[in-house]
Amino acid sequence: MTTPEPDVRRVREATVVKAGTVAASLSRTSDGVVFRYEPSYLAAGGPPVATTLPLTDEPVLTPGRSVPPFFANLLPEGRRLTALRRHVKTSADDDMTLLLASGADPVGDVQVLPTGADAADADPTATAPALDPVDSWADLDFGDLLRRAGVGDPSSLAGVQDKASGRMLTLPLAWRDRTVLLKFEVPEHPHVVENEAWFLHRARRLRHPVVRAEVVHDRTGRPGLLVTRFDRRVGTDGTLTRLAVEDGAQLLGRYPADKYAVSTEEVAERLAAVCGAPLVALRQLLIQVVYAWLTGNGDLHAKNVSVLRADGEWRTAPVYDVPATVCYGDDTMALPVGGRLDGLSRRSFLELGSSVGLPARAVGSVLDHVLGVTAGMVEELAAGAVPLDQFRRTRLVRTLRHRRRSLEG
Repeated sequence: MTTPEPDVRRVREATVVKAGTVAASLSRTSDGVVFRYEPSYLAAGGPPVATTLPLTDEPVLTPGRSVPPFFANLLPEGRRLTALRRHVKTSADDDMTLLLASGADPVGDVQVLPTGADAADADPTATAPALDPVDSWADLDFGDLLRRAGVGDPSSLAGVQDKASGRMLTLPLAWRDRTVLLKFEVPEHPHVVENEAWFLHRARRLRHPVVRAEVVHDRTGRPGLLVTRFDRRVGTDGTLTRLAVEDGAQLLGRYPADKYAVSTEEVAERLAAVCGAPLVALRQLLIQVVYAWLTGNGDLHAKNVSVLRADGEWRTAPVYDVPATVCYGDDTMALPVGGRLDGLSRRSFLELGSSVGLPARAVGSVLDHVLGVTAGMVEELAAGAVPLDQFRRTRLVRTLRHRRRSLEG
């Protein structure tokens, strides 16, 4: 990782770029960080930078060194954030410094650059580490990629992250004509790469889009999960377009630390309010929640549900981050359903639907659909579909068998 130029700790003002156009600024003041739209952007009638930052000439002040929640949620999490903070030598609450240091290629179509940088002409792939031309992933050593990213050996940070960010380590990369995420396992969660790949593959049977992903191996045999970013669209002429994305925390105006502190109902209501087809969005969110319950995924938190703006309309983003976590000792849901994190039943989901305005018939259809998609899953896992040790496999199979019974009938 190279030293940022200029020293981002001393940058007083940053330029906010929306879909390639200068839209606003972030400024450090004695009272906090101020977000302000550019008059020219307001006059042009461009789209809001975020759903929680409506177009207005009134500034938005956040106290201390915090930035508005939308921007805080653009920061990397877990080990990458720890490495970034150590690299720039700043504290965990210095959001603006971390935002500037994290690079200009975050999720979505918003970039934050030091004022004066050539934002309008920024190459969408140039800010992600570019891989040297190789014929095969087997020509690379993933350890070298991690060291170049300033992260180092994942085992050196083992055990210091929360259940979400500690489960996998993710690097954004530019590879050939694609912008991708390469995800690695960490010592405390063995075989999580194969785990997530398998559950993503099964999710393709759902009536819901799913991210494109595959397992690749380096020359040492180390696995990585290669995920194509859904927030980038490549045209027939090779032009890459950024697509607007907001996760559940951003939609709710909550900081990353609150990703477990909201309810499924809150996320559902906000998602429906934003999307062009609310009932479709609610149905697709319910599919994700039911799939998480039936696959033992306890990490469907607010940042793992997103909306994507394409063709002028917000819609639910593809399914992502879906490994079974029960096998690693995480056996409750990330967000409560009707106030409960465990012990859910068919009635629990019917009541969820009722509370957010989804008809009982639609809820029943979703439950039966996901039960059908996951039919045979328990038997396949028991037979070793995911390479877990006997203890973890038994724990997962027992839990999933019980959860299926809770939704049948």
